[in-house]
Amino acid sequence: MNESMQKALKDVMTLGVICTQWGDTGKGKLIDYFSQWADIVARGTGGANAGHTICVNGETYIFHLLPSGILHTEKINIIGNGVVLDPHIVLEEVGILAKADYTCDNLKIAYNAKLVLPQHLVMDRAKDIGKGRIGTTGRGIGPAYTDHCARFGLIVNDMLNPEIFKAKLKRNLKDKVKLLREFPIEKIKEIMDHDHLENGKFFDEKEIFNVEAITEHYLKLGQELKRFITDTDKLLREALCKKHILLEGAQGTLLSIDYGSYPYVTSSDSTIQNLPKGVGLSTADVDLVYNIVKALYMTRVGEGPFPTEFGGTKSAEYCGQSGITAETEKKEYPEVTLDPDGDEFMFGVNVRRAGSEYGATTGRPRRNGWLDLPLLRHSLQVAGKHGQTIALTKIDVLDKCPTIKVCTSYKYTGPDYNMGGTTLKKGDTLETAILLSEILEHSEPIYQEFPGWMTDITKVKEFNELPDKLKTIIKFIEKEAKTSVGMVSVGPDREQTILT
Repeated sequence: MNESMQKALKDVMTLGVICTQWGDTGKGKLIDYFSQWADIVARGTGGANAGHTICVNGETYIFHLLPSGILHTEKINIIGNGVVLDPHIVLEEVGILAKADYTCDNLKIAYNAKLVLPQHLVMDRAKDIGKGRIGTTGRGIGPAYTDHCARFGLIVNDMLNPEIFKAKLKRNLKDKVKLLREFPIEKIKEIMDHDHLENGKFFDEKEIFNVEAITEHYLKLGQELKRFITDTDKLLREALCKKHILLEGAQGTLLSIDYGSYPYVTSSDSTIQNLPKGVGLSTADVDLVYNIVKALYMTRVGEGPFPTEFGGTKSAEYCGQSGITAETEKKEYPEVTLDPDGDEFMFGVNVRRAGSEYGATTGRPRRNGWLDLPLLRHSLQVAGKHGQTIALTKIDVLDKCPTIKVCTSYKYTGPDYNMGGTTLKKGDTLETAILLSEILEHSEPIYQEFPGWMTDITKVKEFNELPDKLKTIIKFIEKEAKTSVGMVSVGPDREQTILT
């Protein structure tokens, strides 16, 4: 642990890392970085729809369920009770690390984490077809959380108890079968003929799901995971104020079911309000939070309004397509040219290529746009007292961009919208985003422009060595968002991190 980290975390025992945007902001890197300080790394929300990317010594690792501190084998890594867990993904990632000579003996899985089952994947993929789609990853996250709230979901520990597992599975399947009978059986069979669903092994022509096959398979998975399963809530409560605890967020505030751009959100609360709860703690137990801001552009994957998106509707439609390889193979777009004054859609393509903005879970191209302060203000308000410190990531991506734009407010361009005792009217200015899709889709960004710094910052080690033009933008963000920048990331490696 370096001197700057010791100074920044001097009086901290429990540290949280969350994203203020739509995810994909670099949480994996920060968790890996702060794992040097931590004794325990705990993840408490989301599921395999989250993809955290870590670059260490030139090697890249992508985890969907394992905590991002797993590469530090001397640290305890916890998957908490608030996570919806697909055992296939966990075992797959454990296997990948084993091949790279990393042990996972330090992994602990909450016995009461929510269990993702074949029916959840099928429901997710069947429902997210056609008009009104949300753009999910198809990993069964929403249906698994739905079952939990409906009080008939299964937990990880059920896989260790055969009779309980089978009885709960049968009960759980009843409503799914009724709903799925509305779809052509050929479509259901097609969905289930996939490697994530054992290539049709769980399909039954008459009953849709083969209970015996699912039971046998998951009981076997339970035995493979048994050595990891424990009471993680108790472990963390006993460690509180005695060990350094690092809480790892998933997705981002703008994807929160409670505080995000509803209905285009995930199925859990991905803010600091819920993260400690997902590991058996409370927000009062958290001493400091780094709120990550990808800057000076931002991204989102899936459907939903995005006020500052480069290329607007054209970009949204393009990124919603599947199998786009023209960018990554560099055939159609051979050169990266960051000129914001040219074609806006092409600028977005080039920013995406410069920042490797392709989904860690799906491979989908991420929609991108300028940094949006109205959205950031909303996220920091949600964080409350924990919104005092932000971390800026991926700044180096725009090293060669001659002009930087920052969205400072919106002009509302939609029809009259009643907000309790007031009415939002066309032409009104919004300083803080209102996270309703009906409003956000009519929020026209107002920008302030800055000259770019036009120099390579990837080797900078100290904040005062950053270009003056970049520091001017950073100070502007601090003033406008009423927060402080506590960290600047100047590259993907854990060593390319500056604590201020």
